[in-house]
Parts: sequence; structure tokens; C-alpha cells
Amino acid sequence: MKQSLGLLEVSGLALAISCADVMAKAASITLVGLEKTNGSGWTVIKIIGDVASVQAAISTGASLAERQNGLVAHRVISRPGEGILSHSVPVQPAPTPTAIPDVSQEQEEMATEIALPGAAQQAELISCNLCLDPACPRQKGEPRALCLHSGKRGEA
Repeated sequence: MKQSLGLLEVSGLALAISCADVMAKAASITLVGLEKTNGSGWTVIKIIGDVASVQAAISTGASLAERQNGLVAHRVISRPGEGILSHSVPVQPAPTPTAIPDVSQEQEEMATEIALPGAAQQAELISCNLCLDPACPRQKGEPRALCLHSGKRGEA
């Protein structure tokens, strides 16, 4: 998915916060920050997200700012270059993976016997939520016609 950068410049911090709130509710975007510019109390709202979401959010925020007579400028940069996005967006460190504690073989067998009394079978991955057959190629959310048992409903 291509990232997009949206900038909305308004007059006043209160209007900027209101616009940021409306923009976040209007589309699936990430608010990068609010930055006060030099002079006149102008504030720039920076957002990122996919192109359509950023365009929708910026147009919503711009219309609110225009109704309040505080719109200065607005711009959507669809696919900014590497240098632009890295300077505008603070880089967050990658999350560190957490270690999963090892489960002993005895604990695993005991849990299997509790779940399935008398049989130590491994659970098979079930992908079809209609027939619950592990051999069915249908994934949850796909058309029902792809299910192995699609024409056999109600039969024993």
C-alpha cells in the first residue's frame, strides 16, 4: 500500500485540534502531529495513510476550517519521495519480539488429554467455518460455493 502525506494549515490551535478530530473520524489515517508555524497563529496538521483516506480526511478538515473562516492552505502529496516522508514522520523503532516460554512435553500431553480425553491427537487447522472439515480449501469469508460440502446441506 502506498503511503500518502496530507497537510492542512489553519488559523489557530483550537481550530487545528477540531479539524484533526474530524479528519481522524472521517477516514482511517494516522495523525503525525500538529506544528505551529511562524506568525499569525497558524498551525499545520500532518497526517499519513493510504491515498484515498488522506484525500477524504483533508477535504473534510478543509471544509470545516473554511466554514470557520480559518483555512489557510491544504495539500495532499500522493506518493512522497523517501526523503520527504522520513523528515515529516518521526521514525518509531521496530517492536522487539518477546520470547515465548517453552512448554515441556509432559505439559503439552496433559493439556491434549484434558482437551481430548483418551486420545493424544494434534489439532488440525480448520479453515472453513461452514463444514469445519480440515480438508476443505474454502477460507472464512470466501463464497459458500467453494466449500466441499456446499451441495450437501442437511444430509446425514
